[in-house]
Amino acid sequence: MPEIILAALNSKYIHCAFGLRYLYANLGELQQKAEIYEFTIHERALDVVEKLLAKQPQIIGFSVYIWNVTEVGHCVKLLKQIAPQVKIVVGGPEVSHYPDVPDWFSQVDFCITGAGEVQFKSLCQQLLNQQQPLEKVIAGIEVPLEQLNMPYEFYNDEDIKNRIIYVEASRGCPFKCEFCLSSLDKTSKSFSIELFLQEMDKLIQRGANHFKFIDRTFNLKVKTTVA
Repeated sequence: MPEIILAALNSKYIHCAFGLRYLYANLGELQQKAEIYEFTIHERALDVVEKLLAKQPQIIGFSVYIWNVTEVGHCVKLLKQIAPQVKIVVGGPEVSHYPDVPDWFSQVDFCITGAGEVQFKSLCQQLLNQQQPLEKVIAGIEVPLEQLNMPYEFYNDEDIKNRIIYVEASRGCPFKCEFCLSSLDKTSKSFSIELFLQEMDKLIQRGANHFKFIDRTFNLKVKTTVA
């Protein structure tokens, strides 16, 4: 049974939880204690919660986006009613900009704002060691991108055959458009184009042929775009 569950409520089955795969890829030794479970927003919250609790986890992490904020809230409320001992961690754009957070936010145990790869691992280590973090809202830590493990090997055969494969060659955006959350980014950073292309080649060799780039400014650097 996994002690840590990374849970996603995708808008459709064809979508994959890219952010959770990044968290999983960077869990280090905790990977063997963690699993990713994906659902859609069309599934009943009670069904989702029953499936999650059947695994008897100690920690459940949800990624929260504009398309699933309501559905995640239903799951959080049920989880706290049925299994209050389970620690709930949330992250993602819809909970990263306090105090503009959903009404169910008070029921979660912890929230990681911004980049979560480093802090999620650290938080899980503390909780599994029975240590109580001092803060509920934990600021994410941005590290040089070359220090992060890429998540592409954690797309399974079912993902490659039947789902959209999300990829990113860069993170962040240098522009300050008032209507966009990405305006809160400080700058744009690119992954090593050589390593990125190696990962894409591995996916293609496995049969992937439907990629979706989620870069905020894909055409910012011409060299990367052309590659």
